[in-house]
Amino acid sequence: MRAALLASVALLAAPMAHAQTNNQYQSGNATATTTVNVGDTQDAGATAVASGNASTAVNEDGDAEFTNNQHMDGAANANANATVWHADGNVAITSAAVGNGTTATTENGDLDLWSGQASHNDANATTTFTGADSLNAGTSASASGNVAAVSADHGQARAIVLQESTGSVSAISEADHGVVADQAVSAAIASANNLSVGGETATVLVDTTQAAYGDSVSARSDIYVGYATDVSGNATANANAATIDNQWGYVNARIDQSATATVTADSYVTLGGDFLGFASAGAYGVGNQAIVSNVGSDTVMDVSQDNAGDIYANAALSGEGGDAALASSAAYGNSVSASLCAYCDDSTPSLTASSEQVNTGDVNARSSVVSPRARTVAATSTAIGNAATYQVSGPTN
Repeated sequence: MRAALLASVALLAAPMAHAQTNNQYQSGNATATTTVNVGDTQDAGATAVASGNASTAVNEDGDAEFTNNQHMDGAANANANATVWHADGNVAITSAAVGNGTTATTENGDLDLWSGQASHNDANATTTFTGADSLNAGTSASASGNVAAVSADHGQARAIVLQESTGSVSAISEADHGVVADQAVSAAIASANNLSVGGETATVLVDTTQAAYGDSVSARSDIYVGYATDVSGNATANANAATIDNQWGYVNARIDQSATATVTADSYVTLGGDFLGFASAGAYGVGNQAIVSNVGSDTVMDVSQDNAGDIYANAALSGEGGDAALASSAAYGNSVSASLCAYCDDSTPSLTASSEQVNTGDVNARSSVVSPRARTVAATSTAIGNAATYQVSGPTN
């Protein structure tokens, strides 16, 4: 398995037509604060974004090599605070804090990427909102130590990605609404290390190592609405996450993840009165997560996961009457999933997968629904130390 991957990654040694090198070091803090206070308006928006280091590489109609080195020793803090009493239209308030972020894309060509990211301080994103009435309202907060995104369209992406996070990561979205005529949503996402790779008619070769050694990774969504049609709140927290999604191209991936951080995802939805449609609270917490999916081509993956941090996922919904009252929580120490659509191609591609999972942390999930009257009520809680799921649709070799 590893020999096959190493043979593929060895292609990185080939000379490329264009080469770029990025070296970034940030020692101080990066802080963004946005404040809005409005009485009456049609629509309202506020955004706060803070990042220590950011880089982008784009390759079109050729071959290129990109070397990326990012080191963040300061803290990244993003704060979006808004008060909008009356909005005839929509309200959107967001915050995002990232220690190191890089994006690499290739179209009609080959891209070789080597990326090393080290985030050695905290990343905090906080969104707070207060309002009396609006048509639709959305609040969100996202925080990450390291983020890398790679995409390939009609080409090849060969990527070696190293990510290390030693700080705490926190994303908090808090909203207090009076009346929302249509939909009110709140979301919080926290990740120490995150890698996403997407391909379309492309060959994807990935070798990644992720280490999350900070004290904590936490996401909290807390939304209150007096009256609304639909209300939803979601919180997602992970120490390490790697996602590869390809179509019509060979995939070979090695993923090595280790985490010691305590991971907490909390989602609270409270309604002071009736909700005409559905109300839902969702929480998802995971130490290490690896997802690989492909369509119509051979897929090879080798995953190693070691989680030592405790995992918590809490979802709670409280409201008066409505059509559907839902709450779901899921906590995993380690999670691996792979899917291949084999019948999408006459060549009957195959999925070759290997995974090793070790979890020594506690895994806790809680869900609750409180409603005096609702047509449909559902609550689920899932706590799993190690989970591995492989799915092949259609015939294979």
